[in-house]
Amino acid sequence: MEISKCQIKTKCDIPGCKELAVYRIQNLTDKKLLLNVCSNCANKLYSVLGKTVVPKNIPAPYKNNKKIRG
Repeated sequence: MEISKCQIKTKCDIPGCKELAVYRIQNLTDKKLLLNVCSNCANKLYSVLGKTVVPKNIPAPYKNNKKIRG
């Protein structure tokens, strides 16, 4: 997947949006599959994806999992 600036004047592909596209999202293997997105829709898409896709937590480096008995 690749994100680049849109070189031609075209409308945003998100339904209900009437602004001009600024970004172009395309698949590297198939050049026909692309999505033209304006800056407002790109910001909304980024925030929604950021809320739904959450990475796993890494274990704390200072926490000792083994109990020391003495």
